[in-house]
Amino acid sequence: MPGISGNNKNTNNMKRILLLLTLTCMLFPAIYAQDLSVDFVVIDPAYPNYERLKAQYEGNQNVCILEVSRVMAPEQITAALNGKQVTDLHLFVAGKPGTLGFGNIALNPDDVNDYATSLGTWSSHVSGKVVIHNQDVFLSEPGTEMKAKLEQLTGLNFVMQ
Repeated sequence: MPGISGNNKNTNNMKRILLLLTLTCMLFPAIYAQDLSVDFVVIDPAYPNYERLKAQYEGNQNVCILEVSRVMAPEQITAALNGKQVTDLHLFVAGKPGTLGFGNIALNPDDVNDYATSLGTWSSHVSGKVVIHNQDVFLSEPGTEMKAKLEQLTGLNFVMQ
């Protein structure tokens, strides 16, 4: 009977769609998840979802949780990358257009050169790109200038996510 087999086919397709939607909804909270076998994650305490990210990545050796009372953030990141080879570097940081915010400093186009030595070593540990998990940092003229300076100093491509 053509009507019944057609209904079964529609029912099976609907079940598949519902399964995909369910899996998508279950995976949505892991939107920030990275492949920590090849990537490195840096989380700043000023990042809006800091507590959730800290709990999600707790205990992983390819994660650096910045300490605001320690040395400046670029140096902390450089030290954490020491001895590692990673594909992408993910920075979960606060910021505003033209400013890459860390708990203990805010890098902007005028002072980013102060950290040239530390930033310049990142490319020896990162083969891919630097992903800034903040939609504001590279917006506007100061943001474009900041992106260009960071790329020049590190030799890496910087992208927002």
